[in-house]
Amino acid sequence: MNLLKLQILVLIEKLKKVTDVAREMGMKQPTVTFHMKSLEEDLGVSLFEAKRGRILLTEAGKALYPYAVKMTAMAQEARKAVQDYADLNKGHLKIGADSMMGAYVLPPLVGGFCSRFPGVQIELNVTPTRRAKERLLNQETDLAFYYAEAAGSLDGSKSVKEEKIFQDRIELIFAGTHAFAGLKSVTQQLIAQQFFAQHGDGAFMTDFARAYAADSGIHLWERTAADSPEIVKNMVRSGGFISLFPLSGIREELASGALRSLPLPGQADPTVTGVLAYHADQPASPVCERFIQYVREQAEN
Repeated sequence: MNLLKLQILVLIEKLKKVTDVAREMGMKQPTVTFHMKSLEEDLGVSLFEAKRGRILLTEAGKALYPYAVKMTAMAQEARKAVQDYADLNKGHLKIGADSMMGAYVLPPLVGGFCSRFPGVQIELNVTPTRRAKERLLNQETDLAFYYAEAAGSLDGSKSVKEEKIFQDRIELIFAGTHAFAGLKSVTQQLIAQQFFAQHGDGAFMTDFARAYAADSGIHLWERTAADSPEIVKNMVRSGGFISLFPLSGIREELASGALRSLPLPGQADPTVTGVLAYHADQPASPVCERFIQYVREQAEN
């Protein structure tokens, strides 16, 4: 049953004149009359009658009226509910991130976005890089943020698009009390002689560190490992360990002197990419689209 026709019936009961109904709805009078007749034809019964210059509802029209009121009201409520999501007054977004992005990149992005759109709820799930990718591929999250060598197509999948949002640099980190603190450069062999604080299994940094060691022909002396980048930093700050870390995650420690860093020896290009990944084969929700746009804006700035 056409909602427009039911809305006209409700207004006829209220205003009693076709001209007034037409004015209320922003329509021409013949168009309103057409819909009135069409509704009667749809139901096979007279719904309107003219008396003393007014249009009134027949007994059948009066029987239909309360249902018309409910149906048009529900349509307005449904439209408003959907519009709330379109206007970002409501909405839920599931974001996956690896430990580095989850600890250092996502908090200010999520905080800034929620300040603009306080009705939106964001669920942030931080896991090792491999798991963050798996959750996105399995459609357990709407978006994913993680480190990669370069942005492109996630594991060759055409269903997921990777987009570069920034570049970062991996360096060797150590404490100010470590033996490396007085050096201006180190060799791969010196790195191999130190206790190494490794990142957790499945983390991009773990894969990067082991690939670097293999390319350099050395073996990292992995004496400890932690899924949390903050724990890795704390182990290094203790003075007994070295590790590899993106510069974006140690700015404060470098500025305060709590940590020091050196370029990786033998590394031609130590830059890596911070990636935003999303589903390319299905439409995104208004909240998801706006968050992607917000991230792009922040990346440009």
